[in-house]
Amino acid sequence: MITGVVIALLLLGILLLLLEILFVPGTTIVGVGGIILLGIGIYLAYNQLGSTAGHLSLASSVAVVFLSLVVLLKGKTWQRMALDTTIEGKGVQQLEKLVAIGERGKTISRLNPVGKALFGEKILEVSTTGSFVGEDENIEVVKIDQNRIKVKII
Repeated sequence: MITGVVIALLLLGILLLLLEILFVPGTTIVGVGGIILLGIGIYLAYNQLGSTAGHLSLASSVAVVFLSLVVLLKGKTWQRMALDTTIEGKGVQQLEKLVAIGERGKTISRLNPVGKALFGEKILEVSTTGSFVGEDENIEVVKIDQNRIKVKII
């Protein structure tokens, strides 16, 4: 009976420890629980089954965790879980494609100092160079700076 309990504790502890290492970011209750279960299983093996069974349970637990990590991390398993896409676009470049410096438009909301403006058929968020601009005012793009379109009244 106690042998089954020890084996169950060791297997559950190993499973929780592997889940912590591979899937759960940071140190969480999953990893701590796995270590506690492994410790209880190894303690019970030494205490109830003798030193030989304790040595075997300790060595087998360490070997299984180590070999599992080697197999999972060396194979394609880790690569299939990893995100390997790259972002190629930049916000400033996208804004420059939508509107050009010197382009004229009309505000559709109050710029206080940020609001919405209409350039052709595109509605974009713009900001003023300092003054407040009312609704339905004619504006001109003077600068595109760090994902912001700066405008002035014309």
